[in-house]
Amino acid sequence: MPIEDDDQPGAALPATLPSAQNPLVTAPMTVERPPDAAAGFPGLAVAANDALRKLGPVRGLRLFHQANQATGFDCPGCAWPTPDHPRRLELCESGARAVADEGGQRRATANFFATYTLRELGQRSDQWLAGQGRLTEPMIHLPGTPGYVPISWEDAIARVAEALRGLERPSQAAFYASGRSSNEAAFLLGLLARRLGTNNLAHCANLCHDASRIALREQLGVERATVGLADFERCEAVLCFGHNPGSNHPRMLDSLRMAKARGAKLIAINPLLETGLRRVKDLRRRSDWFGPGEALCDLYLQIRPGTDAFVIAALIKGTIEAGAVAREFVDAHTTGYEALATKIEDLSWAQLSAGCGCPEEDLRAAAAVFAGSRATIASWGTGLTQHEHGVDTLRALLGALLLRGSVGRPGAGALPLMGHSNVVGSTRVGVDHRPSATLLDALEAGLGFAPPREPGHDVGGALAAMLAGEVRVLFGLGGNLLSAAPDTERAAEALRRCALTVHVSTKLNRGHLITGETALILPCLSRSELERQQGGPALLSFEGLDGRTKLGRGHATPASPQLRGEPRILAELGAACFPDDPHVDWPALASDYGQIRTLIERCVGDPAPLPETLPLAPARLQLALPEAPTLDDDQLLLTTLRSHDQHNSVIYAPGDRLRGIEGYRRLIMINLGDLEQLGLEPYDQVDLISEHDGRRRVAERWVAVPHHVPPGCCAAYFPEANVLVPLERRDPHSGTPASKSVVIRVRKSAPLPERKMPRRRRID
Repeated sequence: MPIEDDDQPGAALPATLPSAQNPLVTAPMTVERPPDAAAGFPGLAVAANDALRKLGPVRGLRLFHQANQATGFDCPGCAWPTPDHPRRLELCESGARAVADEGGQRRATANFFATYTLRELGQRSDQWLAGQGRLTEPMIHLPGTPGYVPISWEDAIARVAEALRGLERPSQAAFYASGRSSNEAAFLLGLLARRLGTNNLAHCANLCHDASRIALREQLGVERATVGLADFERCEAVLCFGHNPGSNHPRMLDSLRMAKARGAKLIAINPLLETGLRRVKDLRRRSDWFGPGEALCDLYLQIRPGTDAFVIAALIKGTIEAGAVAREFVDAHTTGYEALATKIEDLSWAQLSAGCGCPEEDLRAAAAVFAGSRATIASWGTGLTQHEHGVDTLRALLGALLLRGSVGRPGAGALPLMGHSNVVGSTRVGVDHRPSATLLDALEAGLGFAPPREPGHDVGGALAAMLAGEVRVLFGLGGNLLSAAPDTERAAEALRRCALTVHVSTKLNRGHLITGETALILPCLSRSELERQQGGPALLSFEGLDGRTKLGRGHATPASPQLRGEPRILAELGAACFPDDPHVDWPALASDYGQIRTLIERCVGDPAPLPETLPLAPARLQLALPEAPTLDDDQLLLTTLRSHDQHNSVIYAPGDRLRGIEGYRRLIMINLGDLEQLGLEPYDQVDLISEHDGRRRVAERWVAVPHHVPPGCCAAYFPEANVLVPLERRDPHSGTPASKSVVIRVRKSAPLPERKMPRRRRID
């Protein structure tokens, strides 16, 4: 099969089209030994610096004290639960940076868009684009024009409604939602799509934690975490699979530290040696001001990416050999134990060690902790989900918990670590391309219309449908689909084939530059900003990992008087699409968000408390061990990850403080032995090549940085490395892209041509 090359940043593009990838720039980079502990004074300094630069001291302190408070707003960072009695400052470094980023004083006005063409904006970095500040008024890009120009709200809403009503089939529209949107906005987005007649409701969870939802639903009968903050006060062991709390959910460090102080054992399973899993400093303890901080993990299993199932098999094997299976619980709530026990018996410890790359004695030690713990919390991140076998691995992990009876009891259970603060709520209220019959029946009974029953497109399916010309309109509620999606160049091609792309956003991102024939940017309020309605300040609801709903409101003055709340934008669009709708009073929903919550309660219901007994139905114990990819001499297994200085696709700074890297992101972390085998020197420039189904994806001129990754493996940051992730390589059960296990070739970049200095003319 012939190999087809994908476009590189700016290469081979028509003169007017902007690049879908970050520009290739050079910048000074420093690589030092990673810090010994997470948080502490360095974290405080970074948060304070962001607050001072972007907010100012008075406004910054005011916003920080309103985050995660009963009378304030929900932090726009991660989904870690808020305690019943929050501290005066219930905010971590990551959350502080997110609040400062959306509350900053810079503005991207119409004058800014008049200054730059889309092509010129494409030559800027993602960090620079976001750094231009808050969007202030609706903007439109028309066919044949070089950039965006202002448009009134009325005309913008009318254009979107006209495009949606003019489609030949409802399935020609696709909707995408970020986890940052409120329950009210998410419900209206799902309602609007289903009133149109489609379930094409893609969600950012399709790219990360849909595997968690599916495995939890199959094995336990729920779709969210089965533990809360109180369970860390009673657990005896915590397993941390494939996540980095120091960067991605720092408030979890408090719970881990308290559990460790009580005597609980912590085991980390991760391809990289992460500072945030090894030691933490808490500035509320004076001993941590100048001391080493508190050690977290009792055992660190550094495995190859995607081999977590071998560790889980070791936990099961150790449990069976120790006679620690909770047989009464297993017999009452599971099936398939005998077949699982036979399969485990046929696996030797040496095989399990070879399968994951972890020493046998460490696997045995981890299994002994697991078998001896009467209450174990298993937490996991995208290190488990973003593989073609993500659902299979999670089925095995949940089965291991069931073997010990560590489900449905205090201090024990499953903890998927969602990366955004309302992933749980937004999917629960209806942003789901495969809605349950219960939800659809409730919509039909509560509102009197027949919603579509056939499944819609997830993110991967929607992009494929755009490429095939089957989706003509994309409506995005928050987020940055272009940068979050795999296969960046193909995702860009998909967006460019749309007739209309619409983005409801707070700040500029690269997704706004890669447009359909026509594109609209609809600027919205952030969580921290005050929105007034007739009854007073508008309230919005969000859900944490534990499924608890919290009402919040903003206090800050909006960045522009033209900004509108997401629910209002969607309700006004619904009114424009369905004038005099006999089923939904869209104008009433636009003016009173309380009526939206009434509809949610009628059609979806409040989050149900966890049942006293889990699983709800007998779970099937199973174990599927993935086959390791065969690698050539010049191939490595790439895992993509976030840096400490970013939140999802938002880049705060070009560095990665907890990994000792400052000033640069276009780098690949490689084992020193692999560098030598590849004939490379540290800090050489290299090209990364991914080949799949006859298509070659190339990322040029990355810097090879020696790092503590397992032999045969490497790591690079997303969204830059997403260009190497094939769109077609997805988990067959969840559709989640295999972003954590991409086979690539690493080759030294060709030398740059010498720059010839101009000859000086002699003047006599």
